[in-house]
Amino acid sequence: MKTLQQKNDEHSKLIAKERHSAVYLALALFPIFVIFGYDFYRGFVGAEALGFHPGLVVLGSLLFALPLLAIGQMLILPSWLKLTSYVCIQILFASLWFLDGFLWLALIPLIVVFGILQYQLPVIRNSVDQNENAT
Repeated sequence: MKTLQQKNDEHSKLIAKERHSAVYLALALFPIFVIFGYDFYRGFVGAEALGFHPGLVVLGSLLFALPLLAIGQMLILPSWLKLTSYVCIQILFASLWFLDGFLWLALIPLIVVFGILQYQLPVIRNSVDQNENAT
């Protein structure tokens, strides 16, 4: 039977994971805020806006960010490296797709992260199997 301290430790770990997930989800919305902010700024100073439909901005950002987020959570990397790389990839995506118009180039980091996942998949499966056997 588990002691109360062990249960508290497990609960603390779950709360920390939830907090990390909330931060990552907020970062997934980063390109949306950047593009809408940039359009607002351009309209405020009298310049022409980018002209993207708001639905396209939201849909494109979420279709990129959510798979990246799901794949990134499975990777076996330190959390600081996941966070740093996720922020860099989001900035790269927002600048390449919306500001420069290079959608094909903006999707390359997603392909690279998927390749890393495929490389780490046997280790991830072993880890999941060990966790299921321990429970």
